[in-house]
Amino acid sequence: MKVRKAISPVIATLLLILIAVAASILVYVWVTGYASSVTGAEATQLQERIKIDAVSANSSYTVVYVRNIGDIKVNVTDIYIIDAATSEIMNHTVFGVELAPGQVKEFQVETTLKPGHTYIAKAVTSNGVEATQSFVYRG
Repeated sequence: MKVRKAISPVIATLLLILIAVAASILVYVWVTGYASSVTGAEATQLQERIKIDAVSANSSYTVVYVRNIGDIKVNVTDIYIIDAATSEIMNHTVFGVELAPGQVKEFQVETTLKPGHTYIAKAVTSNGVEATQSFVYRG
């Protein structure tokens, strides 16, 4: 009866190390490729930032002051006035106004508000970035 010898323990250890290194290189390449594709696709949206500086209201209209605090131009497409108690949209106005970085623009929206009620002004850009500011209409 012939006895076959197996691979020596040194060669087996070297093969296992080689397989582990190859697998880790493949995982590294996959992860870096995935990370760069995610950041590349969302880079514009991450740089786009807006803020509502102030809200002024009277009996017939509300003025919302929107500032671009991001690094790129933004296109403010929608302004909402929402009743905070009921979440009812009091008015939705479509604009499409472009703001350069650091620029402030006022948006006038026709509304009929009730004195003493709390409302929310919401500005939305073309990429879906939002800014909100609550205010109480004093009348």
